[in-house]
Amino acid sequence: MLGLGALTALLAVTVWLAPITGAQGEAVEWVLAEREHLTLWHTQGQVRADDLADEGQGAYDLVSDLIETSIDQHIALIVWPQGADPSDQTAYPPGIGEDALILHVTRNASGSVRSAVTNALISAAAAPHGDQVPLWMRSAMGFWSQGPLPGFYLRRAGSVVLFDHEQFYSFEQLETIPSTWQFQAKYFGQAGGMLAWMIQDWGPEALVELFRLTGEGVSFYAALEQVYGIPRERFIDEFTGNAERALLLLWPYIEPQDRPFYETLNLNYVIMVAAGIPVLILFFFIGKRLFYD
Repeated sequence: MLGLGALTALLAVTVWLAPITGAQGEAVEWVLAEREHLTLWHTQGQVRADDLADEGQGAYDLVSDLIETSIDQHIALIVWPQGADPSDQTAYPPGIGEDALILHVTRNASGSVRSAVTNALISAAAAPHGDQVPLWMRSAMGFWSQGPLPGFYLRRAGSVVLFDHEQFYSFEQLETIPSTWQFQAKYFGQAGGMLAWMIQDWGPEALVELFRLTGEGVSFYAALEQVYGIPRERFIDEFTGNAERALLLLWPYIEPQDRPFYETLNLNYVIMVAAGIPVLILFFFIGKRLFYD
């Protein structure tokens, strides 16, 4: 009886492991899409590979033009399937040139592809000190890479200013992207809003100079103060004072946002309405008793 139970358990484990073993043994079928500055490898068909390659090339064109930089190497973008190990060089797709700049993308998302290309360009612009460029600037540039100043983060940053519900993050808080989507919206809203302000008031030339100084070894925030004339401790306060103008007045496709109705209510009116409701109910029953009963 014990032997029969053991045999049954062994068969169950074998059946459970068979699909997993088979999946691991299957060879990955890579497809590629070539563009001017990059070649993208993907495992979910040619159409998807072409779409993501267009996103990557579009990001390259926009960001390289904005910060006046380029990458000498041809970029090899590998979009890995879920669960794959990018560190395993034996799993690389065939045909990658030895002199290519290999960028690994672990999420099948256009934003991830654009961010990978954008980060490579930022690192090139501030080389050899690209690691000094903070996360918030990289995040803001990643959003820029889908087209100048997309409305998502501008609306969010504008609402923070107009509604005054929240304070902007400090530079220390901007070192970490929040884990929940509500705070992520605020994070990217502020990061994108600061980039919008910097470009609108100082122009892209200042941004180029910021990366150049960082590349020469000047710390990022020292370079920020040198180029924009605002010390680190006052930068976010200065942005707060200019954000509404920068985000809502100079960008006509961003619709001004009305304050919530409850912020426009007068407390006296609320008390009068609240006190009048029982009186109206009383008059209703008195009238009903006098005229209908």
